Amino acid sequence: MKQLLLPPVLFFSSFLISQSKVDSLQLGFENAQEDTVKIQLLHELYYEFENRVPQRARETALKALRMAEQSGNGELQIKSITIYGDFLYSQSQYDSAITLYNNALELARKNLSILGETEALFGLGNTYYRKGNFEKAKEFHLEKLNIAKKAKDNEGIAGSYNSLGLIYSEQGDYTKAMEYFTKSSKMYQEVGHLKYYGITLMSIGMVQRMLGNYEMAKNYYQKSDSIHIKTDNLLGRAYVFHNLAIINKNTGAFEEAMIYNNKALESFQKLGDIKKVGEVFYNLASIHMEQESFTKAISHYHESLDISLKANDSLMIAFSNCAIGECHLHLKDFNKAEKHLLEAVKVAQAINLYPIEMDGYEYLSTVYETQGDFTKAYKSKSKYLVLRDSLYTKEKRELANEIEAKYQNEQKTKEIALLASEKDLQTLQLQKRINERNGIIAFSLIVLLLAALVYNQYRIKQGANKRLHELDRLKSNFFTNVSHEFRTPLTLIKGPIEQLEQNPDEKLGVPTIKMMRRNANRLLNMVNQLLDLSKVDEGSLKLTPTEGDVYKCLRAAASSFNSHAAQRYIDYKVRIPQGLLWASFDWDKLENIVYNLLGNAFKFSEDGSGISFLVSYNGQDLQIEVGDSGKGIPEEKLPFIFDRFYQVDSSTTKEKEGSGIGLSLSKDLVELMDGTITVISEVGKGTFFTIHLPILEIRTRPKDVTETNVPSDVTEVRPQPFQLTKGDKRNLPSILLVEDNSDMRHFIGGQLIKKYKVKEAIDGKSGLQKAIADSPDLIITDLMMPKMDGLELCRKLKTDLRTSHIPVIMLTAKAGMSNKIEGLETGADDYLTKPFDAKELMARTKNLIEQRQKLRELYSTKETQIDPKRITLTSIDQRFLEEVLSLLEENYSDSSFGVPKMQTALAMSKTQLHRKLKALTNEAPGELLRNFRLKRAAQLLSQKADNVTQIAYKVGFNNLSYFAKCFKELYGVAPSSY
Repeated sequence: MKQLLLPPVLFFSSFLISQSKVDSLQLGFENAQEDTVKIQLLHELYYEFENRVPQRARETALKALRMAEQSGNGELQIKSITIYGDFLYSQSQYDSAITLYNNALELARKNLSILGETEALFGLGNTYYRKGNFEKAKEFHLEKLNIAKKAKDNEGIAGSYNSLGLIYSEQGDYTKAMEYFTKSSKMYQEVGHLKYYGITLMSIGMVQRMLGNYEMAKNYYQKSDSIHIKTDNLLGRAYVFHNLAIINKNTGAFEEAMIYNNKALESFQKLGDIKKVGEVFYNLASIHMEQESFTKAISHYHESLDISLKANDSLMIAFSNCAIGECHLHLKDFNKAEKHLLEAVKVAQAINLYPIEMDGYEYLSTVYETQGDFTKAYKSKSKYLVLRDSLYTKEKRELANEIEAKYQNEQKTKEIALLASEKDLQTLQLQKRINERNGIIAFSLIVLLLAALVYNQYRIKQGANKRLHELDRLKSNFFTNVSHEFRTPLTLIKGPIEQLEQNPDEKLGVPTIKMMRRNANRLLNMVNQLLDLSKVDEGSLKLTPTEGDVYKCLRAAASSFNSHAAQRYIDYKVRIPQGLLWASFDWDKLENIVYNLLGNAFKFSEDGSGISFLVSYNGQDLQIEVGDSGKGIPEEKLPFIFDRFYQVDSSTTKEKEGSGIGLSLSKDLVELMDGTITVISEVGKGTFFTIHLPILEIRTRPKDVTETNVPSDVTEVRPQPFQLTKGDKRNLPSILLVEDNSDMRHFIGGQLIKKYKVKEAIDGKSGLQKAIADSPDLIITDLMMPKMDGLELCRKLKTDLRTSHIPVIMLTAKAGMSNKIEGLETGADDYLTKPFDAKELMARTKNLIEQRQKLRELYSTKETQIDPKRITLTSIDQRFLEEVLSLLEENYSDSSFGVPKMQTALAMSKTQLHRKLKALTNEAPGELLRNFRLKRAAQLLSQKADNVTQIAYKVGFNNLSYFAKCFKELYGVAPSSY
């Protein structure tokens, strides 16, 4: 959007410099290699086509926008969006233009682009101005003005002044309009922007025309036209034709008005400016109206109105309706006159268009007076006078003229001062000028050099600080993750040891021992990796090469994953050349690299997917390729995966555990062996690592070395998580265990299974679904889990009426007090830090379940008054029980009120209501209702409020014998003896 708007609603854009420039730009686009250069050339081409060939302009703008989006360059993308918004604006597609400008504004603020922000704000201001929403337009232009002032952008300030002047001129505040126009004119003249200076002269001429100063207005338009001719601004000339037609019409020179009007119409139709075509038709109708050809005038006014309605141009809708109403008034068709005038007043009021509102009321007063409706005529006349006095006072006209005179005097004074200074400058000695120039240049160079040095030091310091902050953040995340990875296996090692210590006679089973060994090896591997990293940092990690069979080393490392692949039904392809590759290499480090890469491949692959391990040797270079069909790595994160402590997913809901050191260590080891490691990945398709290691085959090897097949590993079958059969009928409390680590699930489940029914879930999402489907008596959940972490799970459980009563114990490896507080604030009833004592977990589980049972028993007492606060632990349960008791209090005397009506009133299914009330009160809905009635009857009997029969009916019993039976079961005595 150009930084200026033409009056009235005057819009300016440069166009049609020359066909040779278009050809030159197109040739440059075809030869350009960089996309950024191509996009900038497309922007220049758009400005050439903008008001000359609209279709070519549209194609160019869309092409630039598509290329900018693909390039990922924020500045070019903002500029391209704004340019396409400019095109839609020029075609009167204002709503679409506003959408694009808002997109550009949001992107500019996100990228901290001041230039992009000001251009988007300017476009929004101009578009709302064209729609007639002056207050909204003023808001955007003032925001842009503030930004331009802070940036000391004189050209941007001048453009904002001109736009604000146009808004005030349309609202009839010509004093403010003239102030802004003169400020804009002076600033454009000072910066030497001839085109925009010519446009501001047109703005000043417009104000003079509106004030009736036609000769002065003509002078400004003629000055403006001479500038448009110099700058080859054909669109600017079209606006001059349009305004000169209006002036000639107002002064009675109708033939000249027609000539200028036809020129303007032809120009705007050629340029495709639909809105300006509507304005020209409006002016044509006004010429016929001045000649009292009212029928012709109405026809052309309707043409203007139709175009304005299509363009959603509120301003011209108001003008056209008012003019049509005036014509019908002259033709004495008062009904049509009233209809159009009322519509004009309505639109004018909506957009604060005071002059049209004033004219509308004046004409309406005449209509009503002629029809004999003097009350409406008086009201309309009064409103007209109020508006006239506020807009057209003599004081405002004189002030506008005073500003104009002041402006002319300043211009003349400036011209005189300029001539005098030029004469003085001619008298200065040439040598003095040279010396001064040289001194300034030398001083400037020194200042620039110092500034460059200071700025460079500042940038270096800022960069170092930023890197240090990022490193601190990564280290903090690393230690948090390492702590989590250490605590989980420590729990699985420490738990069975404590169990053995407490029960020396009980032996540990083979699965438990294998689980302990597996987690001990996991800890040892992590410790070794940390030690290796430390040696890398110190530069003390050295190769310890020994002669051996490289292929044998790789086969042994790859075969260790066979059983894991079989358990998970993974298509694991290993291709290693047959025979021997005898060489000198570091067996441990090569094995470590393979373990890390294959470990990652298995960790991030789904069950049933594919993993490949391919090895080849060309005589000098050993190539190892590890590929998987897992979820893949986003392109923007690929450059960082070998960075120390970096993790692609560092959230608490990440699918797999990790510390962020495996790939970093692998890269360090590969480089230590003078090799290279590269990665290719695509989201949804998988990741492919390639390693190249320089290895020279030793062709003379010991005679006792023969080619042997590597024996396959003994398949280690992990213990499956304990699962109860569906037919478990034990009358024990049920516990839902939500834990993503299979070993931890097996260990905790083994502790709980003797005293409780245990259900399992592998992540928070499935845990929530199981809790809602079949409410357990207690939930034990881990904190860090995939898909939904423990905090989110707890929050959802405690805010859902179906599960809010279930107590939750949260397990976590995060031992900080802030983590514990965060967990408890989400509603967790207890919090245990890994490694934990199994006895402590059992004790806390028992206490919470017994606590809930005691609360249910409390409700089952024979007390006639029940306080929900005493038998609930959460506010949502308290509110639910209060709602239930209130419902029972209102309806207990109604014998037809039963469980179905209770379900309807509480908006709960039969199953949900039964589970909830059973969990809170230990009573089914029907039992709760019956006992409530009996307790109310006992209260009335104790007060001797009536006889037994009447009390039975009052509390909703129709069968007296059934009432007596139920009462005796609850209180142990008959109602008559209570």
